Parts: sequence; C-alpha cells; structure tokens
Amino acid sequence: MRKPRRLSPGDRVAVVSLSSGILGEPRFIHKYDLAKERLERDYGLRVEAMPNALRGTDYLYRHPEARAQDLMDAFRDPGIRAVICAIGGGDTIRLLPYIDFDVLRDNPKIFTGFSDTTTNHFMMRKAGLVSYYGLSLMCDVAEYVSINEYTRAMMERTLFDPQPQLDIP
Repeated sequence: MRKPRRLSPGDRVAVVSLSSGILGEPRFIHKYDLAKERLERDYGLRVEAMPNALRGTDYLYRHPEARAQDLMDAFRDPGIRAVICAIGGGDTIRLLPYIDFDVLRDNPKIFTGFSDTTTNHFMMRKAGLVSYYGLSLMCDVAEYVSINEYTRAMMERTLFDPQPQLDIP
C-alpha cells in the first residue's frame, strides 16, 4: 500500500462532492466558506473546490461522470496533495465506470471522507493506496463554533504529523 506524504502549509487541497451535492446548495454553501477559511487560516492550506463540487444536489445526482471527473482531475493534478470529500450520501457506486485506477495508483494523495465514501475508500484500496476514513468537510471541518477538539487533534496527528502508531483514547 502506498501512503501519501503529510500535509504542510502551502499545500493545495481539493474538495470533491462524490456522493451528495448538498454542499453546493444555497442553504449550505456557507459550510464550504467556513471550512475553507479554517483550513487556510489555521493550517496554511490552499483549498479549492473542484469544478463540479458546488453544482448542487440535482446536477450531481444526474451526472456521476462529473463527480468522477473531479476525483480523477484532482488525482491527476500534481499540485494537489489531498482530496477531502464534502460529505457522504448514498450514490458513489455510480462513479465506478468512470474511475481510472492507474491514475489513482500513480498519484498517491491523502483521501478522506466517510459514510457513502466507503465505496471510494475501496477504490483507493484497489489502487493500492492508503486512505483515511472519517474526516469530511461539512461534518467535521465546518462544524459550527469550532472544529471539535478531538477531531482537530486526530486530524493533525493523522494528516499533518503522522505517527508510526496512533493511539486513540
């Protein structure tokens, strides 16, 4: 299994909506802005939504190929160091016909998400990549008031300062 390198200030991070497109809905777009601000301010990252990530629920449901294209383009881009899923959902399986496993294998990056994103984690495993189950943009990074302290500590110890062994209290 290939493990991607850790994140450092200045790294580019791609946001994708591989399942639900809810992040792009008017009532939730503020969550993208909040998460982007935190990741840029607190960690020095450069956060970019992939072209289809904010196109909304209806469009993304009708276009699994657009969701897959965002994932493939993020992995093809040598300047992107991590891919963070907006949220889970219930529809990622429809991306499978559009996935190029050679692209994933040949361009290891941090990949994180949860719920329906489990399908994407299986894609990463098939490509021989380590991935990180759990952290999502909307539910973790864009938590209201602040990122949960446990979540913040685990995110930092996993993505920014990886340990040979991570003890989970």
